[in-house]
Order: sequence, then structure tokens, then C-alpha cells
Amino acid sequence: MIAVVPQCEPDPVWPAQVRTSCPDCTARLELLRVIPGRAAEYWTLRCAGCGGIHMDIVDRPRG
Repeated sequence: MIAVVPQCEPDPVWPAQVRTSCPDCTARLELLRVIPGRAAEYWTLRCAGCGGIHMDIVDRPRG
């Protein structure tokens, strides 16, 4: 049996409102997943230092 291991998404262009450092230990955050929504995207981030998981809500550009 082969286990599927989730991979981090490639580094996107980070919008200004997305946190780039951990609020707990100030280490770098890595993008795990972007979940699209109607008015916003939900970004799941993992801290490279303490391993904490954080979520940011990013407004989608109005076009």
C-alpha cells in the first residue's frame, strides 16, 4: 500500500494581509493549502519553527 503524503504548495505571491511569520515564535510560515471561497481564500500555514498551524482569510481581488 502506498501512503499519500500532502505536499506544500509552491511559494505564491503573498498578499499584504497574509501573515508571513508565526505569531507565537516569529519563525517563517510555510503555505500548506489554499481553499478557494466565493469572496475570500482560506490559507492554511505551518510554522517552520514550532510546527503550529495557522489560518488566514485572504480577500479575493475584485475584478
